Amino acid sequence: MLRKLDLKGPWRSLDKDFWPDDLPAGCRTVVYGHNGSGKSTLSELLLNLSESSCPTDVVWEHEDKQRTSVGVGGASPSPSTAVFTRKWVEANLSDFLDGDSASAIVTLGKEAIDAKEEEARLRDEIDHLQREASETEKQRRAANQKVDKLAKEVQDRIISELREFDYSHFTKNRYSIPKVQEALRGYKGEYPDSNGHAEALKRLGEGALVPVAEVPAPPTGAVGGLVGLSELLTETPTRIALEALEGNSEAQTWVEQGLDLHQGLDHCLFCAGAFGDDRRAQLARHFDESWLRIRSEATSLLEAVAREKESLNAWYAALPTESELSSDLRSVYKVAKDRAQTDVGKRVAALGVVHNALSTKIADPSATPEAPDWSVLSSALSITVLEQAVKEHNDQARRNEEITGERKQIVLDHLVGSQSVPFLELEKLAKACADKTSTSEKAVKLAERRLDQVRQAQFTTKDMANTLTQDLAQVYGKNHLSVAVTADGKSYACRRGDKPGTDLSDGERTTLSLLYFLRKLQDEQTSGCAPAQRIIVIDDPSSSLDREALFATHQWLFDTLKGFGQYIILTHDFSLLRLFIKSHRNAWGKSLSNIKKGDTDEIRFPKVAFLEMYAAAVDGKRGSKMGRLPRVLLNNTSEYAYLFSMVMAGIADSEEHERLFLLPNAVRRVLEVFASYKAPHRTDFLQQLEVLVDAQEDKPFRDVYDFCNRFSHGEGGESVDVLDARAVHGQIRRCMEFLKAVDEEHFLRMCTATGSDPTALA
Repeated sequence: MLRKLDLKGPWRSLDKDFWPDDLPAGCRTVVYGHNGSGKSTLSELLLNLSESSCPTDVVWEHEDKQRTSVGVGGASPSPSTAVFTRKWVEANLSDFLDGDSASAIVTLGKEAIDAKEEEARLRDEIDHLQREASETEKQRRAANQKVDKLAKEVQDRIISELREFDYSHFTKNRYSIPKVQEALRGYKGEYPDSNGHAEALKRLGEGALVPVAEVPAPPTGAVGGLVGLSELLTETPTRIALEALEGNSEAQTWVEQGLDLHQGLDHCLFCAGAFGDDRRAQLARHFDESWLRIRSEATSLLEAVAREKESLNAWYAALPTESELSSDLRSVYKVAKDRAQTDVGKRVAALGVVHNALSTKIADPSATPEAPDWSVLSSALSITVLEQAVKEHNDQARRNEEITGERKQIVLDHLVGSQSVPFLELEKLAKACADKTSTSEKAVKLAERRLDQVRQAQFTTKDMANTLTQDLAQVYGKNHLSVAVTADGKSYACRRGDKPGTDLSDGERTTLSLLYFLRKLQDEQTSGCAPAQRIIVIDDPSSSLDREALFATHQWLFDTLKGFGQYIILTHDFSLLRLFIKSHRNAWGKSLSNIKKGDTDEIRFPKVAFLEMYAAAVDGKRGSKMGRLPRVLLNNTSEYAYLFSMVMAGIADSEEHERLFLLPNAVRRVLEVFASYKAPHRTDFLQQLEVLVDAQEDKPFRDVYDFCNRFSHGEGGESVDVLDARAVHGQIRRCMEFLKAVDEEHFLRMCTATGSDPTALA
């Protein structure tokens, strides 16, 4: 059983120590409190505990004062706690109470109870399977989107990279998404890497190649004549040397040339001296045949050397430039051409040295210049790379269409092959998701079939409907509402006479919900623990009930709940409170008597307990408190006296009154009762109030009307508005001054009846 409940920290309006230790609940407990006092918060907390979903850390104190801590998400220490709250009604009866069906209410009888429990389990399982199916479907769609996205990216690259080289072939029609997917799916083996892909694109961008001239063989004509160069340069003519000419090459050349000019002459053209036969013979012996031969050989060799130099330079100049060749050959061709340029330069330089030596020999055949090193000319120029590069270029130019096709294929193979494995992995994932989705959907269908079978078990007879119909008639004293089996025999419907019972009033909804709850308690006894071990909590069982229904509901509660171990009823209805006080008077009197005698068991856990919950100022903030039921509620037969005394006490204690937060609604309720008595010819509270305000000379209490009009959100005990009393404390005083001004005699009598101080308004 529950003696009291403590919180380890704040939760909504409840906090630590909201329930004093010296105010325990009892076997029969009634908690009275106005709307906004925290009753529903407490009952919802108990409901969460019964459903193993405690929202905060609490301490459950048993009837023997043993304490059990329950953490967040924990369950009640009492496994057989049943709680009737508005939240429970919405969870169990919302569809039925809307007049659509009664499937949720058909849980009477053990078979139906078991079926209902199985239905709840299946609903949870189906919800789980549906969420799982929905999630896998999302994953499947996402995976398929990734598959399509990858194929689209490959398609876009194929078109963007290759269409400019073959506009009519590389089209989206030819390379559609399905065809691209098929290519990705079927690609096998290695694929060109990114370097090969880039090179192929580069080569495709160069356009068609133009053939270039073949590389000719380099000139080598002078090499053969240079074999005897050393001997030629060291050879001297067999002659008589003339001392006047010896060592003077210019003079020798001049004289040698002058011999031809002086043929047939006997005197010198230059000096006019005699030029006779003796002088001729002497010069002839000096310039003999070997002189001329040596000069002639040197001259011929010099001409060959000059031709060789010219040929070498012309050969190099005729080589194709590297820009004329295919880009893949340019670098190697340039290196080979630069090497050839260096080799030609060396040969030309060697030929130049030979040229100089021969020129010296020609000028003076008797001279013996040193033989130069011309060994570089003995080796042939290396033109293999040049020749091969040109041949390959020309071969590519001839096979341009074939090579272009190969390069396009390289690009295509790279684009497809590089994405084939990722594509297959995405397709594999998509298939796995599709299989999982299909499996989940099949599981949902199977579970739904089982749910239909379970539901059929709940609609086998109309006994349950008849039971509730009889209960409704007992409460209301008439048969205006009934519960009937639908024509198809598969569900239940609420009927109002011969028509569907749609748009149930709040009172009817409350009654039907409570009857269902109580009947369910009775039937659950067959599959649960003994009634003496059960705790029943009922929050606001009388909401919107008229007087007759309220009386019947009280009697129904009293008769139904007496067999249970403990019940706690929370209500804001003063009339229902008075009925419970009356029905429990004997048991309560015995309990109080035993407490006065010092009975420790009764003090610790009384048989009957009447408590009050109220909104109080806790550290300057609104909070809920549990307290003793005020004596004024016990001694008066109307709520009016209690509210009157509360408001007067609040005015007397000013802004420090413990129940400050109750005062705005309390004073409004006081004025409602007072106005309905003083102005019964008006049916609306504000109209009644306006009549009383206007009756005062100069209407000094117009502010009271404005206050009630501003903060009035409905009449009767259903208002849940809780105002800030500090902000309106002056208006609360004005309300009571207005009541006194309208009927001072009534005001003074009420002060006497409630023990209030009338001078509090002075």
